[in-house]
Amino acid sequence: MPRRPLVLRHRLDPRPADLAVAAPLADSVNIPLEELPARTHELPPRDEPVRVAAAPPLAARTLRLLADLGRRGERDPDLSPAAASESATIGRLWRPNAWLEELAPRLGTGRALDLACGAGREAVYLASLGWEVVGVDVLPDALERAAALAARCREAIERVEWVLADLEGDAGFVPPRPPYDLVVGFRFLDRPLLARVADWLRPGGHLVWETFTALHRQRHGRPARDAQVLQPGELPGLIRDLVVHAFGEAWRGGAHTARVWARRRG
Repeated sequence: MPRRPLVLRHRLDPRPADLAVAAPLADSVNIPLEELPARTHELPPRDEPVRVAAAPPLAARTLRLLADLGRRGERDPDLSPAAASESATIGRLWRPNAWLEELAPRLGTGRALDLACGAGREAVYLASLGWEVVGVDVLPDALERAAALAARCREAIERVEWVLADLEGDAGFVPPRPPYDLVVGFRFLDRPLLARVADWLRPGGHLVWETFTALHRQRHGRPARDAQVLQPGELPGLIRDLVVHAFGEAWRGGAHTARVWARRRG
C-alpha cells in the first residue's frame, strides 16, 4: 500500500478527536485541547504564532493554555471544512530542523541515523521522504514521544527504529547495523562522538549537524556546560575524514548555532 504524503499545515484544531475526524477543518491538524501540554513538540516553531481554528469559547480556552505553555496563539475564525483531497494526506504543524529541510533534496534516500533524536521530528521527517531511520536518545520519555509521533504519522512514513543509549557516557556506543548513508544531529554536542561518525558512514555518505555555540551560551546561559557548546570556527575540525561542503555560524531566530554538511569520500 503506498504511503500517504506528510503535509505541512498551518492551523491547530483543538476539538475532541471524534469531532475532528467526523468534520475535519481545512488546513488544520487536530491536537485535542487536553493533549496539548504533552504534545507541544507537535506545534509550529516557537517563533511562530499558533493559529487556532475553533469557535470562540474553545478558541479562548486554547489561547489561554498556549499562553500558559509559553506559546503565542491567535484565533483563526475560518472554520471551513477540509477538501476531500486532504483526507488522502497526513497533516503536521511541526517542522524539522531548517538546515536538514534545506539540504534534504540533495541527500537522496537510504539508511539514516539520528543521534540525540529527542521527540523525533527529524527522524519522522526523514522517514516520510523514504529513509529507513534509526533514532537514538538517552531519555526514555523523549523516545516515548518520538514513537507516539511516528505512530500518528505511520501511514505517511517508513518504519523508524528507536534506540535508548547514552551517547555521551558510553564511549563504546556503536549504532545498529552500520554503515549509514546519512548521520544527523541537532542541538547536541559530544566531540569524541563526532570524531567517530565517519566510521559509520558509507563512502559518499552525508553528515548534517547543527548545534549551539559559545555566543548562544553567553546570551542565554545555556547549555549549562562549556563542553556542550562550540567555540568559533571549531565544528569543521571535529569531523574526521569527511569533506566539508558547507559550514556556517550565525544567529538564527534567538539561537546562535554552527552548522555543517559534510561527506565521506567515495
